[in-house]
Amino acid sequence: MDSSEFGIWAMLAFWGSALGGVALAIAWARTKGRNPASRAQLEKSLQQRLERGEISRQEYDRRLTMLSEEERTGH
Repeated sequence: MDSSEFGIWAMLAFWGSALGGVALAIAWARTKGRNPASRAQLEKSLQQRLERGEISRQEYDRRLTMLSEEERTGH
């Protein structure tokens, strides 16, 4: 491989990394703030915590209300 071939491969590697980095940044920014767990999983977890005594009935009800509000508003 001569020096001109190295330059081409180095340029391709640089631009490929730059474009890949931009794509990853966009993907990360789009998913930031979203909860990956489904509502059913969150409700089940809250129910289990209530049964184990980790949270009170009032805390359980408050968190269920918060889930409903977040689902309604999309936040």
